[in-house]
Amino acid sequence: MATAATPKARSRPRRRSERGSRRARRPAPERAAEILEAARDVFSERGYAKASMAEIAARVGVVEGALYRHYPSKRELLFAVMRTFYVRRIESLRSGLGGIHGARNRLRYVIWNQLRAFTDDTGLCRVVISEIRPLDDYGQSLVRELNRELTGEALAVIDEGVRTGELRGDLPRQLVRDVIYGGIEHLAWTAVIGHRKLDVERTADALTELIFAGLGAGAPAGGTAERLAAQVDRLQTMLERAGT
Repeated sequence: MATAATPKARSRPRRRSERGSRRARRPAPERAAEILEAARDVFSERGYAKASMAEIAARVGVVEGALYRHYPSKRELLFAVMRTFYVRRIESLRSGLGGIHGARNRLRYVIWNQLRAFTDDTGLCRVVISEIRPLDDYGQSLVRELNRELTGEALAVIDEGVRTGELRGDLPRQLVRDVIYGGIEHLAWTAVIGHRKLDVERTADALTELIFAGLGAGAPAGGTAERLAAQVDRLQTMLERAGT
């Protein structure tokens, strides 16, 4: 006796949410890069303390738990952002210095490059100064290590200036580096918190001139750090009056 053919089971249509989730899937490296970019934006806008993993996840378009598959904690995510930030800056600095000759010109580029960081990445610079440096373990942190690598390029320029006789050789090179970066940060950060536009070109020229006036081969010895600090303050006043 013939039996009726069993009708084929009809496949269940996919729900829209299922189709959407399939389209949203990304290879792990690509997804990690998306998270990193979103985290950079959120940390820049809100700072580390006020940033939330939930907001970062929302910007990527994933559930919050998906973030932890790539970055175990908010702190780990912050340091991943900072690693990318510093590596790009170090590469940019080295690339630019490769085509510049003369200690004065090279030091001017180091200063200019650092000032640009404050104008191009103000939010992340604020996070470094206000939230990462005060950490108890900052001295052993990745950010500290990367910062030393970055400022190491300035030390190489200082050594070059001493060899060529453009800079005095009787001062500790670390002190010279600290005076340079201290001056940069003082001028740039004052502009940032004062919500004033920073004239990078003019400030780089003025600070380079100040450094070579205080540390150049013909500069008088004695009280160099204090003298330069006073000159930085005067330079700041001059730039403020000029509307920089």
